[in-house]
Amino acid sequence: MSHDHRQLTLSDLEPMAQVLAQAFSEDPLVSFILPNPKTRVKTVAKFFRAMGRLNIRAGCAFGVGDPLEGVAVWNFPDKPEASATPKDLLFFLPVLFSSYIIGARQARPIFHQIDINHKKYASEPHFYLDNLGVLASARGKGFSSKLICPFLQMADEQKVISYTDTVTRSNVPLYQHFGFELVEENPVTGTGITVYALRRMPR
Repeated sequence: MSHDHRQLTLSDLEPMAQVLAQAFSEDPLVSFILPNPKTRVKTVAKFFRAMGRLNIRAGCAFGVGDPLEGVAVWNFPDKPEASATPKDLLFFLPVLFSSYIIGARQARPIFHQIDINHKKYASEPHFYLDNLGVLASARGKGFSSKLICPFLQMADEQKVISYTDTVTRSNVPLYQHFGFELVEENPVTGTGITVYALRRMPR
């Protein structure tokens, strides 16, 4: 397996949140939840900070670059999610008292479609690429490959599928390049968002 990526620790939490917030600043779903571009990065960083803490403690957050320039969150078939501690919950307070929570409520039909597709196409044990973000300044360096290929190799060795989803049409060819197949696309009524479900069979 490639050693170009590393598993993130809690000392990486702040740079992880900033990388993902900047990488997702133009994401259609994030833009739907947070329509104000002036405050979007700062607000969504609060969400990624809270979730990133759980991801790191669960051992499913990985990064490339020093300083950090790319992040992937992979959920594994044999690893349970980390349960939130009281300290973890404190990190969610800034999210609850921000505009993110209002936009997230309005985005419930989108999240519902994402959940439906995930259960439909990955009901068995699988690797799930939950988030992938690379700074714009670091694109073209092969960081996506370093954050994807080693885990697809693991999935192949374990003979299990890999699954991901996106709301960004231009991301679909990227995932297809790594062997994912577009299995369904769903325009979500009244949102202008289309959910793309992608699955990769083991090789």
